[in-house]
Amino acid sequence: MSARVMMMDEPGRVALLMGNEAIARGAIEAGVSVAAGYPGTPSSEIGDALSQVADALGFYFEWSTNEKVALEVAFGASMCNQRSIVSMKHVGLNVALDILNLISLRGVRGGLVLVSADDPSQHSSGQEQDNRWLAKMNCVPVLEPSTPQEAKEYTRYAFELSERRRTPVMVRTVTRLSHMRGKVTLGPISREKRMAEFDWEGFSYRVSGFDRLFRREKELNDKLKLIQEDFEELNLNLLKMGGDERFGFIGAGLSFNYAHDAVRRLGIEKEAAYLKLATSHPIPQRLVSRLIGGVDRLLVVEEVDPFVELHVRALAKEVNPKLEVYGRMSGHLPGEGELSPQILGEALARIFNLENPYRRRSELEERVRGTIFERMLTFCAGCPHRATIYALKSAVIKVRGDPRRVVVNGDIGCYGLAHTPPLNFEDTYFCMGASIGVSQGMRHVGVDCISLIGDGTFLHAGIPGLINSVYNQADIKVVIADNQTIAMTGFQPHAGSGKTATGKPTRRVLIEDIARACGVDQVEVVDPYNLREAEEAFIRMLESKGVSVVIARRICATEAVRMLRPRRPTPYRVDEDVCIGCRLCLNTFGCPALEWDGEKGLASVNETLCMGCGVCSQICPQGAIGRAGAV
Repeated sequence: MSARVMMMDEPGRVALLMGNEAIARGAIEAGVSVAAGYPGTPSSEIGDALSQVADALGFYFEWSTNEKVALEVAFGASMCNQRSIVSMKHVGLNVALDILNLISLRGVRGGLVLVSADDPSQHSSGQEQDNRWLAKMNCVPVLEPSTPQEAKEYTRYAFELSERRRTPVMVRTVTRLSHMRGKVTLGPISREKRMAEFDWEGFSYRVSGFDRLFRREKELNDKLKLIQEDFEELNLNLLKMGGDERFGFIGAGLSFNYAHDAVRRLGIEKEAAYLKLATSHPIPQRLVSRLIGGVDRLLVVEEVDPFVELHVRALAKEVNPKLEVYGRMSGHLPGEGELSPQILGEALARIFNLENPYRRRSELEERVRGTIFERMLTFCAGCPHRATIYALKSAVIKVRGDPRRVVVNGDIGCYGLAHTPPLNFEDTYFCMGASIGVSQGMRHVGVDCISLIGDGTFLHAGIPGLINSVYNQADIKVVIADNQTIAMTGFQPHAGSGKTATGKPTRRVLIEDIARACGVDQVEVVDPYNLREAEEAFIRMLESKGVSVVIARRICATEAVRMLRPRRPTPYRVDEDVCIGCRLCLNTFGCPALEWDGEKGLASVNETLCMGCGVCSQICPQGAIGRAGAV
């Protein structure tokens, strides 16, 4: 999407927007003053869209160091009567929880919207956490849009609700909605400019005793009751009920579309009442009761956990004890994983004893078999992380004799692909910054290990762990793969990139300075494209005493090529007169630009993919690979 569309102030104009872009547009139409976030799929495009137009439209945007900082930045602006939004992927909210609870308790002044992008089936995440539980735990109301148009409108409404009830509001999106595109009718862009001022008396956040804070717990509960009343009458919740139906369904967020489509394709529209639920927390009990009190059977459709279903079952005990409730808890829908029209078609066909109107996924997969092949996970061509892992593995073999004598604790980022063939050199992979902490536990019980962490992840959550290792004398070895960007989520900058989210030059925070300030005595910076020097640095690290850090620094190859455009790097070639077909380059390094010519029995370089890094030429024992024009 172009920045021009995001800035278009033409109410009524229809644009094709991604769900995440629609959320960003909703914030702009609502008059957002401060926006912050931490990139993470499936949420990243919200920040990308806002960063493109922030300066032109006169609001502030930043990629924060982590999600907690992002939420604190947004809260700071809210306290000064400015509208703010913060976006993150679902697991990012775990990092931000510490401040979220206090924001909820103390209340907001300017509207504060928290966008949680959940990831059913964990397409790009370590787990499929349902953040509605965290919202409930922290007394934060939740809105769940089902289309890009609703994503925009709900975001606008979330600001209004947050400001009116003085509480943060969560807009929960899921991967399919975040990344789908749909027609969105644009509204006017707010030009309101508020004076930023801290309210010293009327709405104070000033330090107060715990007893005074405790009294705010009642205020918080009272707010939720008022919000629940708001939701009872809110026109975003749509109840369709004729009165003669004996079956009904409740669909929350995007999953409503699946059920609605399946009902239509089964031809049972007249037999099915429904509630399109936009507000999953707090649940509008009277509205839900109208539906469940009038039907005999009810299907609850929602992404990830049976959050609404659990509440409906509890409510049905009072309203309609004989109600048969179907959903994830009953087994009519799978207990885990993303829903789909096919899954809903199968569930409804089973309930109504009809034939499933959809083809099974297995049938579709069989139909395209041979046309579409599975993509193997691997690093991009020219990725400096591949060279880092290759040199590190070589160093471990030379020093320890066997790569399995060292546990490699990986972290969140592109380098997490170190576990894939042919490198196969990563053993664990958990959450942001965990590689450094778990390594210390292993070292304290005598297990040799290496922490492998990226630059963005180190700045996000690795620093406390490194301080802890020095303080508690854990003899860990840390490799920081520094490609100077957050490449995995779309090349967003971070504190070590030297530029802000809006492209302004800024002071670059150097990781080696941080490591030394943490008390690490042995810190080296190497270029992973120079395999010999990188391997020697890793050998020194492995042979050292105490905490040791090696920073493998080389800009992401894809980012480097973008900066080089319209020029391209000079590719490498294989000299067919020198290559002996040993396949060492393919079997141990595995760059996608390296190919095998079966007829000739020789390796070759795909010059379209080649990034010109030259690392493969350092691996070839025959010296058969060289820069194009030289061989």
